[in-house]
Amino acid sequence: MMLPLLLAATIALSAAPHAVDIGTTKFYAQSDAGAQLVGIDLVVSAGTVRQTASQNGLAALAAQTLLFTKIDGTRLADRIMAAGGSIDFAVDPGVVRFALEVLPSALPAVSADLARAIAAPDTTAATVNAAREALGTRIDDDERNPVTVGVEMLRNSYYRGTAGAPSYGTRASLAGLGPGDVAGFITAHYLRGDAFATATGNVDDAAAAAVNAVLGAFPLGSEAAPVLAAQAFGPQPKHLVTQRAIGVPFALVGFAAPAMSDPDFAAMLVLRSLLNDIAARQSTTTLAPFQRGIDVVYAYDVKPAAFTVAINGSQLDPTAGLTVLGAILKTAVMKPLAADVVKRYKETARGEWALEAMTLTDRAWLIGAAVNQGANPDLAQSVTAAIDRVTPADVQRLAKNYLQHYTVALVLPRKRT
Repeated sequence: MMLPLLLAATIALSAAPHAVDIGTTKFYAQSDAGAQLVGIDLVVSAGTVRQTASQNGLAALAAQTLLFTKIDGTRLADRIMAAGGSIDFAVDPGVVRFALEVLPSALPAVSADLARAIAAPDTTAATVNAAREALGTRIDDDERNPVTVGVEMLRNSYYRGTAGAPSYGTRASLAGLGPGDVAGFITAHYLRGDAFATATGNVDDAAAAAVNAVLGAFPLGSEAAPVLAAQAFGPQPKHLVTQRAIGVPFALVGFAAPAMSDPDFAAMLVLRSLLNDIAARQSTTTLAPFQRGIDVVYAYDVKPAAFTVAINGSQLDPTAGLTVLGAILKTAVMKPLAADVVKRYKETARGEWALEAMTLTDRAWLIGAAVNQGANPDLAQSVTAAIDRVTPADVQRLAKNYLQHYTVALVLPRKRT
């Protein structure tokens, strides 16, 4: 059984409280002595909102450059892999987060390497060029996924300014960014006062000290918190259209939604379960999102949050899918669902929520998402109880308040010439 979350600005662990004084750091730990690994999320206030309009992709390029920084002649990411660990990053509108998973015995050495890279990132042309090429491959993969393409389109339409920029930029935008841009971005935004870490799994005193050493490698300083603002939806839905090298059309519908820290979050999870049920069909295997008729993407770790319903044209005609979706939402608004129906979807929502914290790094980010929204770090542990309290009237109110105004993104097959 996992022990309660413990805040460590002065570090407190479940087994034995311990303090490591290296200055102002923010570290949140959830200890599970039975775990084989330690999962860590390092969160830096350096997301797309920190870019200017001409710096599309710079947040991602800076993060990739950090992972490609050489420590004793070997890239940081490769050294961590050689130690039996893994590290990757994700770029959100507000933050960039590095997800690290490693054996407790290897964590001191891995954290020392990570701290060295943070203290002295390699922003030479060779390293930045290699990082740019790696990001280009990642972008190419995303361009082949119509759900990712549609979600990015909706995000760009929903958020104001660079908060809605593509997570990793485009190949064209990255080509215009050089070592000076990367060095300037890291210097301006990789600051100790705005960074924090979360850890789950086998977190003992030594692990806590190792994580705090990483935080201590950031230079002192902080800046004003980024402000994320969303565009108001109009009375008529906006339609966005693009083409990609795909075989069938996809339609995606984007809505505003309550964030993880919002009191309506649990009710939205129940409503998500209801919509996800449309996608269920007989299969002997778990279907990937692009294989299902309808899939739901709920970005609740960003505030304001976004909720997307994607319709796969190979399984369901997009026009018919949009009609079905509209009918379901209309029904949900007209009158409360039957109590037994809501009870069933509450049970489903509890199971789906549990699945979202299967890995240590998933659990670490749920803690980080709560902290990033100014909520208690143990917020994720209270969600199941909040789902139990959801009523049919709550579901009806959520459908009315959030799912009546939307934007449609169409990702169509590219015409052959």
